This record gives sequence, C-alpha cells and structure tokens, in this order.
Amino acid sequence: MDAVVEQIVDLINAGRLEVDELLPGERGLAAAMDVSRGTIRDAVEQLSQAKVVAVSPGPSGGIQVVSIWVPDALTLDQTPIAADRVFELLEARRVIEMRVAQLAGLRGTDGDFRIMAETIQLQRENAHDGERLSKANARFHRQLWRAGANEELELSMRSIYRRLGGAFETALQRDVDAHDAGVGIDLHDETLDAIRRGDSEQIALVMDRHLAYLETRCEAVHGRARIRQVPAFLIGAGD
Repeated sequence: MDAVVEQIVDLINAGRLEVDELLPGERGLAAAMDVSRGTIRDAVEQLSQAKVVAVSPGPSGGIQVVSIWVPDALTLDQTPIAADRVFELLEARRVIEMRVAQLAGLRGTDGDFRIMAETIQLQRENAHDGERLSKANARFHRQLWRAGANEELELSMRSIYRRLGGAFETALQRDVDAHDAGVGIDLHDETLDAIRRGDSEQIALVMDRHLAYLETRCEAVHGRARIRQVPAFLIGAGD
C-alpha cells in the first residue's frame, strides 16, 4: 500500500496530477500498478483521510485530487536523525543533484520547464507560509529530477529527500523572513534559467549556490559547521 501511495503522491508533487483531476478507477489503477484492488482501495482511503483526494460514488464519480499540499507524514521520514547524518545526506544530495540538473539541461522538455516555472510561482504565492513554501520548493526539485530522465537517479534523490525528513523541513521553515524567502525563490529562477539554456558549466555554478542555501540553513539549525569541507570538484564543477 505504501508504494501505491508514494507513486500517486509523487505524481502530485511532480505536477503531473493537479487539483480537480480524476485518477483512473480502482480497476485501472490496480492494473497499471500491478497490485490488487484491495491495495488500491486502502491506499486511496489513506489519501482521502489526508484530504489529498476525495472519492465520489456512482457512475459519474471517481477519485479526484482535491489538494496538492500533501502532509509530511506521506512523503517524509519523520524519525529524528543526528547532525552528522544530516550533513552526510546533504553531501550525497550535492554529489547527485548537481549532475541531475546538468542532465535536465540536456534532456528537459518544454513541459518539464513549464511545471518547474509553475512551482516557482507557487513559492512566490506562499512566500509568507513556511510550510507551503517548503512544499513548493520540494515540488521544484522533484520536477528537476524527472527532467533529468534517469529513473535510477530520480529514485536516489527521492530517497535522500525522504530520509532528510523533518531536518529538511525544519531548516527551510526556521526564521524565514521575506528577504530570505525571496533569496531562495530567486535561486530557483536562476537554476531554471540555466537549465533551460542547457549550459552545463553555468548550471553547476548556479546549483553550487542553490545547494548551499539549504546547507547553510542546516548549519544554523544545528549550531555548527559541516565537519568536512566541500571538495573543490563539487563546487561550481563543470563537465
């Protein structure tokens, strides 16, 4: 059941399912995901209780998306982790996501870029709501991974973000004023612009600053600097 919930939630977070959109029926979902109808029913019930979808009975009814704001309990590991582990995960993120962004510059489509732009607009609209701002930020990154068109790398990034869990959310939501929110949103704009132009070297330079935004916020949350210095080859690295 958790795998079914994750797949549906990921489609929502990646901008592939929007509010008011209907999902296939139980039979169609079961066939597409190769699971039993009972598993689909349980997953839909969990999403319904989280107020992400609503189910309407009858021939004209169906499973309808009613919110893009998915509760953290459905997407993130809420288990507290030590600071050392947080910084290890951030280092893994830096190693992988910078290259994924470069792949997105080579392989991304106009449709990918449109959805990424929509997530930036969501951030602007919710700049004074820390929870929604961080969720819109996560939607941008999920679409970035999808634009890279490598399923294994996308799965790796989803695992990293899920395991960062509460640490990720706390760092992004802590003491964010209008200026801080604006800086973060501008970094997303710069990142998308570089990816659209497909300039691998520029993507690496922008991603270095983009990734550092969360890293420095995590340092503030934990009251300490990262123990290990970021290697030179991970800072503004080109091809």
